Amino acid sequence: MLPHSLRKYGYGLMIASVLSLLLGLLLANVFEIIPQTHTKFISMVMYLLFFLGVFVLVMTEEKDDDEMIGSIRRRSIVTTAFIAFGFYMVINLVMAFLHGFRSLYSVPSVSSLATFMTGPIFTSVNTYIYLYLIIFRISIWKMRRQCKEDEV
Repeated sequence: MLPHSLRKYGYGLMIASVLSLLLGLLLANVFEIIPQTHTKFISMVMYLLFFLGVFVLVMTEEKDDDEMIGSIRRRSIVTTAFIAFGFYMVINLVMAFLHGFRSLYSVPSVSSLATFMTGPIFTSVNTYIYLYLIIFRISIWKMRRQCKEDEV
């Protein structure tokens, strides 16, 4: 785990990448200062910086990291894994119903078709890292809110 002090750099990278992406697209599409051919490169670099910021956020410790935080981390990972498995099963069952159950005998074709049909959203590992971060942050927020209510 990374130290808690690096969390602000993770948020900074995320915000800077989104603002830079918007500025780059504005300069390329509206003002046409940057050639249109460079927008794909700008978008990819900003996406990688955004992912790096999210990765730093996922890997940093909490200020008061204890057994309860570790338990919340494990529950968030398990919840994310169940959601990923659920997406995978639903996509494959839909593909099986659409193309007949004979396609279940050739699982690679169903998987590649499912990947093609759903696009990169449900098949990307990045999506599940973002989902983990959201689930973990919501769980931490709920725990802290409950602790404040118990104190009062």
